[in-house]
Amino acid sequence: MKVIAFNGSPRKDGNTSILIRTVFSNLNKYGIETEMINICGRPVQGCTACYRCVENKNNKCAIDTDDMNFWISKMIEADGIILGSPTYFADVTAEMKALIDRAGFVARANNDLFRRKA
Repeated sequence: MKVIAFNGSPRKDGNTSILIRTVFSNLNKYGIETEMINICGRPVQGCTACYRCVENKNNKCAIDTDDMNFWISKMIEADGIILGSPTYFADVTAEMKALIDRAGFVARANNDLFRRKA
């Protein structure tokens, strides 16, 4: 079993990272493999609502100029997904919002890819 976490904090070793690592230490006690990906500071674009993921149905976003499709493939492989982000102005960070929007759209366009994930 594998759980992947996406850290949406611009502070690599900040509170969000500390909390994710705390969850990971408990999961590791049960032999669950874990991986954390820091998404802030990486170029990531928001969803453009082009609907090509609906047309293509290839488990990928049509925008291929950033790491999003790599992150989506990691989410597909994982049994569990954790999204961690600080709250800025009553919302998640811009990078986390882009991840949620684009990965969510691709998942819904491709037979609810993340339906059985924890």
